[in-house]
Amino acid sequence: MFLPCFAMPDDRAIAQLVGQTYDAALGDEDWAAVLRRMLALLGGEAVALHPTGAPMPTDVAIRVGCDPAYIPLYNAHYHQTWPILPMMQRLQVQPVFVDRMLVPQDDFLRTEFYNDYIRPQDGHSGLYWVDFDRLGLGAHLSLWRSPRRPDWSDEEVRLLQHIGPHIGRALKIQGRLVATGTGGGDAPPLLAPRERDCLAWVARGASSKQAAQRLALSVYTVNEYVASAMRKLRATSRSEAVATALSLGLLDA
Repeated sequence: MFLPCFAMPDDRAIAQLVGQTYDAALGDEDWAAVLRRMLALLGGEAVALHPTGAPMPTDVAIRVGCDPAYIPLYNAHYHQTWPILPMMQRLQVQPVFVDRMLVPQDDFLRTEFYNDYIRPQDGHSGLYWVDFDRLGLGAHLSLWRSPRRPDWSDEEVRLLQHIGPHIGRALKIQGRLVATGTGGGDAPPLLAPRERDCLAWVARGASSKQAAQRLALSVYTVNEYVASAMRKLRATSRSEAVATALSLGLLDA
């Protein structure tokens, strides 16, 4: 008997997940809570976020719903048997995919990765997002459904295509925060004093109206300053702008 798929989330729920992702980058949210919310929105039994391409000496992946007994097995062996690995070049132009999109169904079901690692954990269909760094495969995320659920839909693939880049940016922001003060890199963008003031109030959780009252500005002017700061920081949301500004030491908030 198949379990029903979850209804697709609305824009508000998606925006909340994106904001929660940047909160995790700042240390204001737990990454496991982000992954639990992602499972709730996309539907699935297990999810794993690997901030790096290869297993580290100390395991740094964040997992929800995965069998702990299989974690050392994955790090020691099964990460090398993922049948998608030989297709890395193709993945750079197709960073979100269902495993069956790249490996034929019958071939995938015969792999060691599926039979000895995925199926014993009651997994069947995987949905992935991958990122790349200068060494190749970087951060990557995998969500799994049991054989009792339908495979991932095109709408769910598109939803992860929207969320995935935010995860990548959040992880990079988190990395810069960890490495703050180590030097190197390009000079940070210059924010005007009022851009910093408005963004600082956003960082404190103030609305545009509240920031306007504090700064004796109009709401329109506050929004213009925040939008200008977002452009300079190449941010796609206020949460990302705040996280980036904090990581670059541009705000005291």
